[in-house]
Amino acid sequence: MCDYKRINTFIQQHTGKVDPTNKDSDYIFTIYFDMSIYRVVTLVHNDYELDFSQGNFGELLGYGKNVLSGDVVGKKVPNITRGVDWVYLHCDLIKRRTNNVPSDVLYSFSTSALQVSYPFQKEPRRLEWQPVNKNYIDAIRVRVTDGRNNILDLDGTDIAISLMIEKE
Repeated sequence: MCDYKRINTFIQQHTGKVDPTNKDSDYIFTIYFDMSIYRVVTLVHNDYELDFSQGNFGELLGYGKNVLSGDVVGKKVPNITRGVDWVYLHCDLIKRRTNNVPSDVLYSFSTSALQVSYPFQKEPRRLEWQPVNKNYIDAIRVRVTDGRNNILDLDGTDIAISLMIEKE
Protein backbone atom coordinates (compact mmCIF):
# COMPACT_ATOMS: atom_id res chain seq x y z
CA MET A 1 0.00 0.00 0.00
CA CYS A 2 1.19 3.50 -0.82
CA ASP A 3 -0.06 6.96 0.01
CA TYR A 4 -1.06 9.53 -2.63
CA LYS A 5 2.22 11.40 -2.44
CA ARG A 6 4.18 8.23 -3.24
CA ILE A 7 1.81 7.31 -6.05
CA ASN A 8 2.29 10.80 -7.53
CA THR A 9 6.09 10.59 -7.16
CA PHE A 10 6.16 7.15 -8.78
CA ILE A 11 4.09 8.27 -11.77
CA GLN A 12 6.15 11.45 -12.20
CA GLN A 13 9.45 9.53 -12.02
CA HIS A 14 8.29 7.10 -14.70
CA THR A 15 6.61 9.58 -17.04
CA GLY A 16 8.79 12.66 -16.55
CA LYS A 17 8.34 16.30 -17.48
CA VAL A 18 6.88 17.89 -20.59
CA ASP A 19 10.33 19.28 -21.49
CA PRO A 20 13.00 17.11 -19.82
CA THR A 21 15.74 19.60 -20.74
CA ASN A 22 14.05 22.38 -18.72
CA LYS A 23 14.24 21.86 -14.95
CA ASP A 24 11.27 24.27 -14.45
CA SER A 25 9.05 22.34 -16.85
CA ASP A 26 5.71 20.95 -15.63
CA TYR A 27 5.29 17.26 -14.99
CA ILE A 28 3.13 15.43 -17.52
CA PHE A 29 0.91 14.07 -14.73
CA THR A 30 0.22 15.25 -11.19
CA ILE A 31 -2.04 13.33 -8.80
CA TYR A 32 -3.18 14.51 -5.37
CA PHE A 33 -5.97 13.89 -2.88
CA ASP A 34 -8.30 16.83 -2.22
CA MET A 35 -9.47 16.66 1.41
CA SER A 36 -12.37 19.09 0.81
CA ILE A 37 -14.12 16.77 -1.65
CA TYR A 38 -12.54 13.40 -0.70
CA ARG A 39 -11.55 12.71 -4.28
CA VAL A 40 -8.33 12.26 -6.23
CA VAL A 41 -7.55 15.09 -8.63
CA THR A 42 -5.38 14.36 -11.64
CA LEU A 43 -3.76 17.10 -13.69
CA VAL A 44 -2.90 15.91 -17.19
CA HIS A 45 -0.78 18.26 -19.31
CA ASN A 46 -2.06 19.26 -22.76
CA ASP A 47 -1.49 16.72 -25.56
CA TYR A 48 -1.26 13.83 -23.07
CA GLU A 49 -3.66 11.19 -21.75
CA LEU A 50 -3.52 8.88 -18.74
CA ASP A 51 -4.92 5.48 -19.59
CA PHE A 52 -6.67 3.68 -16.71
CA SER A 53 -8.67 1.40 -19.05
CA GLN A 54 -6.52 -1.66 -18.24
CA GLY A 55 -6.07 -3.22 -14.80
CA ASN A 56 -7.52 -1.96 -11.51
CA PHE A 57 -5.31 1.04 -10.73
CA GLY A 58 -7.98 3.52 -11.88
CA GLU A 59 -10.49 1.83 -9.58
CA LEU A 60 -8.20 2.34 -6.57
CA LEU A 61 -8.00 6.07 -7.33
CA GLY A 62 -11.75 6.46 -7.89
CA TYR A 63 -11.76 6.82 -11.68
CA GLY A 64 -12.83 3.42 -12.91
CA LYS A 65 -11.59 2.16 -16.27
CA ASN A 66 -11.18 5.45 -18.15
CA VAL A 67 -8.72 7.42 -20.21
CA LEU A 68 -8.08 10.81 -18.58
CA SER A 69 -7.17 14.06 -20.29
CA GLY A 70 -7.03 17.60 -18.91
CA ASP A 71 -7.76 18.22 -15.23
CA VAL A 72 -10.00 15.47 -13.87
CA VAL A 73 -11.65 14.78 -10.50
CA GLY A 74 -12.41 11.17 -9.58
CA LYS A 75 -16.08 10.20 -9.65
CA LYS A 76 -15.85 7.88 -6.63
CA VAL A 77 -14.13 7.97 -3.25
CA PRO A 78 -10.71 6.35 -3.78
CA ASN A 79 -9.78 3.13 -2.06
CA ILE A 80 -5.98 2.85 -2.14
CA THR A 81 -6.05 0.72 1.01
CA ARG A 82 -8.26 -1.80 -0.83
CA GLY A 83 -10.64 -1.77 2.11
CA VAL A 84 -8.02 -2.74 4.69
CA ASP A 85 -9.18 -0.37 7.40
CA TRP A 86 -8.88 -2.96 10.17
CA VAL A 87 -6.48 -5.85 10.68
CA TYR A 88 -7.60 -8.97 12.51
CA LEU A 89 -5.34 -11.63 14.01
CA HIS A 90 -7.07 -14.99 14.27
CA CYS A 91 -5.78 -17.89 16.35
CA ASP A 92 -7.07 -21.45 16.05
CA LEU A 93 -6.54 -22.05 19.80
CA ILE A 94 -9.36 -19.67 20.67
CA LYS A 95 -13.06 -20.27 20.37
CA ARG A 96 -15.06 -17.63 22.13
CA ARG A 97 -18.46 -16.05 21.72
CA THR A 98 -19.02 -12.33 21.45
CA ASN A 99 -22.66 -11.22 21.28
CA ASN A 100 -23.51 -14.90 20.77
CA VAL A 101 -21.31 -15.04 17.62
CA PRO A 102 -18.41 -17.52 17.59
CA SER A 103 -15.03 -15.94 16.96
CA ASP A 104 -11.36 -16.87 16.84
CA VAL A 105 -10.14 -13.26 16.77
CA LEU A 106 -7.17 -12.83 19.04
CA TYR A 107 -6.60 -9.11 18.42
CA SER A 108 -7.73 -6.39 16.02
CA PHE A 109 -6.60 -2.84 15.29
CA SER A 110 -7.35 0.03 12.94
CA THR A 111 -4.90 0.96 10.19
CA SER A 112 -5.82 4.66 10.42
CA ALA A 113 -2.93 5.52 12.76
CA LEU A 114 -0.33 3.51 10.82
CA GLN A 115 2.07 5.12 8.39
CA VAL A 116 1.62 3.49 5.02
CA SER A 117 4.43 1.17 3.92
CA TYR A 118 6.35 1.49 7.20
CA PRO A 119 6.88 -1.26 9.79
CA PHE A 120 4.88 -0.96 12.97
CA GLN A 121 4.56 -2.56 16.36
CA LYS A 122 1.21 -3.02 18.08
CA GLU A 123 0.59 -4.19 21.61
CA PRO A 124 -2.81 -4.60 23.25
CA ARG A 125 -3.58 -1.93 25.83
CA ARG A 126 -4.74 -4.60 28.20
CA LEU A 127 -4.24 -8.34 28.20
CA GLU A 128 -7.23 -10.53 27.56
CA TRP A 129 -7.16 -14.13 28.63
CA GLN A 130 -9.21 -16.47 26.48
CA PRO A 131 -9.96 -20.12 27.13
CA VAL A 132 -7.99 -22.50 24.92
CA ASN A 133 -10.00 -25.05 22.96
CA LYS A 134 -7.38 -27.83 23.15
CA ASN A 135 -6.05 -29.98 25.97
CA TYR A 136 -2.83 -30.71 24.11
CA ILE A 137 -1.20 -28.01 21.96
CA ASP A 138 0.83 -29.47 19.11
CA ALA A 139 0.44 -26.57 16.67
CA ILE A 140 -0.89 -23.04 16.55
CA ARG A 141 -2.27 -21.40 13.43
CA VAL A 142 -2.48 -17.59 13.25
CA ARG A 143 -4.14 -15.84 10.30
CA VAL A 144 -4.05 -12.13 9.43
CA THR A 145 -7.20 -10.86 7.70
CA ASP A 146 -9.02 -7.69 6.74
CA GLY A 147 -12.53 -6.77 7.88
CA ARG A 148 -14.08 -9.04 5.23
CA ASN A 149 -12.11 -12.05 6.52
CA ASN A 150 -9.84 -12.06 3.45
CA ILE A 151 -6.27 -13.21 4.11
CA LEU A 152 -3.98 -10.18 3.82
CA ASP A 153 -1.20 -10.36 1.28
CA LEU A 154 1.76 -9.12 3.32
CA ASP A 155 4.02 -9.30 0.26
CA GLY A 156 6.53 -11.57 1.98
CA THR A 157 6.90 -9.32 5.03
CA ASP A 158 7.86 -11.17 8.20
CA ILE A 159 5.62 -10.75 11.22
CA ALA A 160 6.21 -11.65 14.84
CA ILE A 161 3.46 -12.47 17.30
CA SER A 162 3.96 -13.21 20.98
CA LEU A 163 1.36 -15.35 22.73
CA MET A 164 1.26 -15.96 26.46
CA ILE A 165 -0.27 -19.27 27.44
CA GLU A 166 -1.01 -19.91 31.08
CA LYS A 167 -2.01 -23.26 32.55
CA GLU A 168 -4.88 -23.10 35.01
